[in-house]
Amino acid sequence: MVNLIRRLPKTRLEHKYRHELHCNEVMLLPYYVAAMNIEHTFYEQIGRYEAFPGICLVDTFETAEKAQAEFGFFNPENSERVKRQKAAPIFVVMGNPPYNAHQLNENDNNKNRSYEVVDSRVRHTYTADSAATNKNALSDPYVKALRWASDRIGAQEGIVAYVCNGSFIDDLAFDGVRKHLARDFDKVFVLDLGGNVRKNPKLSGTKHNVFGIQVGVSINLFIRKRKAGK
Repeated sequence: MVNLIRRLPKTRLEHKYRHELHCNEVMLLPYYVAAMNIEHTFYEQIGRYEAFPGICLVDTFETAEKAQAEFGFFNPENSERVKRQKAAPIFVVMGNPPYNAHQLNENDNNKNRSYEVVDSRVRHTYTADSAATNKNALSDPYVKALRWASDRIGAQEGIVAYVCNGSFIDDLAFDGVRKHLARDFDKVFVLDLGGNVRKNPKLSGTKHNVFGIQVGVSINLFIRKRKAGK
């Protein structure tokens, strides 16, 4: 978001900042840090401070649900921001979704949550079209993020730009994901950064990974083009 604000022409920045840029954060401290960074970057570009109205304290997947509290108990203004974001057309989704496929236990540090709408979409698309026997990996949040973003940008055109787990590139369990990405988008660009310690016995520790983790990472652009006559 910060880099985007720096690259936007100043003649268009104020309108974009007030009406067309949105971001979500579910943790309170990162929410405040993100808001401060965005607002400071706007100040650097325009020369005056203005609170960013597009940041929401909300779980992004919850915005796809039919009804949710939307943190209204915390701040009514935040609830209104979430409603405004849900009603807005979104053509570009950027993010670094988390990946923790098997953390389903209450004792895990980051237990996966269930989401009626997003989980249903994953089951009826990626899971249904997978030939794998073991499909547990499809419960990973980054898989849900792929599904959510593919649906959120709409059917006509849009871009999804993710830095995420690279396991969907060639793992058997993700054959349904690959099939739908090829079907849902006109162009797919994948930069495999490698770094998967579990797959490559020559690697050890975390020094071979761009993020200092043991899971492979990829940079991805999924592009949907408007068809002629639409």
